[in-house]
Amino acid sequence: MKKLLLLFIVFVLLVGGIYWGAKVYLFSPGSPMVFTINAGQSGSSVARELKKKGIIRSELLFKIVLKLTSNDSDLKAGKFDLRTNMSDFEVINCIKSGRCTHYERVTFLEGWRSEEIAERLAEIGITDAHDFIRIVREDKLEGKLFPSTYLFAANTPAQTVINKMTEQYHQAAVPLFEQFPTDLTENQVLTLASIVEREAVVHDERPKIAAVYINRFNIGKKLEADPTVQYALGYNLKENRYWKKGLTYGDLKTDSPYNTYRYGGLPPGPICNPGYESIKAVLQPEPDFEALYFVAESEGRHVFSRTYDEHKRNIRRIRGK
Repeated sequence: MKKLLLLFIVFVLLVGGIYWGAKVYLFSPGSPMVFTINAGQSGSSVARELKKKGIIRSELLFKIVLKLTSNDSDLKAGKFDLRTNMSDFEVINCIKSGRCTHYERVTFLEGWRSEEIAERLAEIGITDAHDFIRIVREDKLEGKLFPSTYLFAANTPAQTVINKMTEQYHQAAVPLFEQFPTDLTENQVLTLASIVEREAVVHDERPKIAAVYINRFNIGKKLEADPTVQYALGYNLKENRYWKKGLTYGDLKTDSPYNTYRYGGLPPGPICNPGYESIKAVLQPEPDFEALYFVAESEGRHVFSRTYDEHKRNIRRIRGK
């Protein structure tokens, strides 16, 4: 009886050792890689690609395991963080559970308009640009797509992406409205902040630029802000970009409610998505700052003036007669 028990223990240890050794030899951790499954791709095709990339060892065995444990529909379209030399069960379970979903890190800069964000999202396969823009326009969300770095999976619904960005806006920017009360509406603050965002280059000038536009708005003077014209003009084919450089006098006559050279007051809404500092600058502009004009000098800085005559002198000094 003792011999049988001893033999059994030896057998169990031997089988366990063989299993462990095989697992270590056959399925030791390999190099990480991003694996893509396309919409409608068959299990056989997935198996073939997995084998080609060295993620699995046997295409046939993978198809057998898939048939016994799952089906083709469990291999959802998307990008997944896998590694070479994985077991068939591990690959299938990893994809089915979503544990291996690959997330793209994408950064949206302050001052991007919604079209620029949409194009970037589509470029890296996160969501459909047309759906994104449609929702932004229908819900009037320009200005609330908070500039930050996000992690998104491929083929994420546009609404999900937008919800994440507006959620970040509510977390990061909305508390500023409570911290710095204002008579301006939320839309007015974001509209002014979006103009400040496109104008400011040097961080410490944001409150001054904000003060200039608020001063002009309060006395009923046209804002005459170049970025509003750039926004109205839209995409510039010649420059292959938004935000046309070198505006002409003809551009300043563009008939658009966003053109603050032609129409008084504020534009209908934000012209881009401002960051935290520009929003804060509008809520807390430079105190006792009476300037109504500014002109770009060098290295992104501006010269501010209270009167038009002073402004003209600054222009002549900086740009020459």
